[in-house]
Amino acid sequence: MKIFRRDFLNNTLLAAGAALLDMPAPGAQARAERDTFTGYGGVGDYAMSNGDPWPVVSAGHRIAEGAYTSLPADIRDTGESFDLLVVGGGLSGVGAAYYFAKATGGKKRCLILENHPIFGGHAKQNEFVVKGQRLIGPQASNDFGIPREGSHSQMDELFTELHLPREYSYAPWDSSLKPLRFPRDNYSHMDGINDTQVDVGYYFGSEFGGKPRWVRNVFANRLEGAPFSDAVKRDLLKWRSTTGGSEEQRRHLDTITYKQYLEGELGLDPQVTRFVEPVIGLICGASPDAVCARAGHNLVIPVNSPGGISFPGGNTTFARHLVRALIPEAIPAELSFAGVLNTAVNFGALDRPDSPTRIRVGATVIRVEHAEGGVAVTYEKNGRLYRTRAPRAVVASAGWINRRLLADMPGDLAAAYGEFHYAPALSVNVALTNWRFLYKLVAPAVRYFNGVFGWSCNIRRPMWAGAYQPALDPNQPVVLTFYTGLYTPGRSAAEQGDLGRKKLLGTSYAEYESQIRRQMTELFHDAGFRAQDIAGIVLNRWGHARVIQPPGFYYGRDGQPSPRETVQRGYGKIVLAHSELNGHQNVTGALAQGRRAAEEVAG
Repeated sequence: MKIFRRDFLNNTLLAAGAALLDMPAPGAQARAERDTFTGYGGVGDYAMSNGDPWPVVSAGHRIAEGAYTSLPADIRDTGESFDLLVVGGGLSGVGAAYYFAKATGGKKRCLILENHPIFGGHAKQNEFVVKGQRLIGPQASNDFGIPREGSHSQMDELFTELHLPREYSYAPWDSSLKPLRFPRDNYSHMDGINDTQVDVGYYFGSEFGGKPRWVRNVFANRLEGAPFSDAVKRDLLKWRSTTGGSEEQRRHLDTITYKQYLEGELGLDPQVTRFVEPVIGLICGASPDAVCARAGHNLVIPVNSPGGISFPGGNTTFARHLVRALIPEAIPAELSFAGVLNTAVNFGALDRPDSPTRIRVGATVIRVEHAEGGVAVTYEKNGRLYRTRAPRAVVASAGWINRRLLADMPGDLAAAYGEFHYAPALSVNVALTNWRFLYKLVAPAVRYFNGVFGWSCNIRRPMWAGAYQPALDPNQPVVLTFYTGLYTPGRSAAEQGDLGRKKLLGTSYAEYESQIRRQMTELFHDAGFRAQDIAGIVLNRWGHARVIQPPGFYYGRDGQPSPRETVQRGYGKIVLAHSELNGHQNVTGALAQGRRAAEEVAG
């Protein structure tokens, strides 16, 4: 079915979306009235929580602008009794609650306060139903490695405890069709990550001179056909093959920018820096001239390394399994991959008084401070202010908001938080009725330059689980995913974050939708793409997606500890545990921070 402009009201997909998606969409009227910023959210558990929706963004702005510097006298004390309060329901926060329950035998009471409409933080998903087929794409947090059984690592133990499988089934590919190497995640095709293991189409537009052209698998084919000089090709191949390093080298790389490393120490042409800039800008949050070389160099993975893996909704699976283990009634199914993936959340079970662990969604924490007997946390929910207390608190929300919530934070910790700078990112899931144009290009993943929107996109080989079995067929629906950063070369890390956020927050859903359609038309029109191939577009905006790692972020400068080490110490009865304290946000780091915090408060 075609989507025409008249199907959009206030720039969001309305009741036509339910017909388009071939099913009644829960809360369709509520979604119909969504704002021009948030836009269409898909269907299912996450339909009202795509990225940071406008209510979450505006609440964050009120905190940042000092609206709660002075609190009114009529704050309602909940009178509830908890042993632990957890601020933030992302992987670090839910992980902290899980390990706290484990350490205390489930006999102590814990409350998680989460400002979004659903738990998970950046580990959320978008869902569509197109032509009767359910499709899932990740909103942000993506990619995991299967732990070796018996290694006794945290992830090994967690996979066993949460009944996560170590082998997965994927949709078959018809052997009568052209052979294609499909990504199993949304990162592998990006420059330097694992781009030799999947089929990647590189689109070189008119900016390279001459007629636009497609070249496949440039690194696997040693850049044959790419419109670069022989000298630049040599430098790109040198960059692509320079990996690894000792601990001593990593410490050195933390003292210089990635641009200084590439052009100064490796002696590479500045065109190499520009070539890798988009992936650095996305994953590290800023351009190579503002990011430390340790962070940038870490993204270049040896050729022929094992490919990355993603669950259908990215790392959403970890969040859902943790919640199912903590509150079985919240996802009323067996604790299994298929059961948890295919069962809707029972939101009414998240915050029941008789549950040892409770999750209060839509609760925006505005202040955390020490009080008699422990810690008091003030939060806003449904327009009212509440206060609750516990002997200890784990603050697992991101550093950018923590420095505004922690009312009695020591000066050295406040100064350390002042060195944390955050960058925005935007991920987009486009539901397609077919992907024949990608099949014609022999390119399930795409990289392009100087586009009106983004710089890469891809489809994945669908991972199957129980009833979730999307087809892998060019004539069948699929989700095309874009990830893009917003950075400004030549500016400091802090400036790049601020400028990118202004752009992200100041662009309407309609304008982004228009950019995406124009970009796809430029790339794919000659291969047969038409506007009616798009069944739905969901934007996931993250205003503070990445902590930027300038020189000194990992190991400190001038003999002083790094800011993340200072913050990790916490203070008093408050433990700070968010994923960026590991230096880079990922699922293993988030869960490691959650476990560290739980063991500290339970001990």
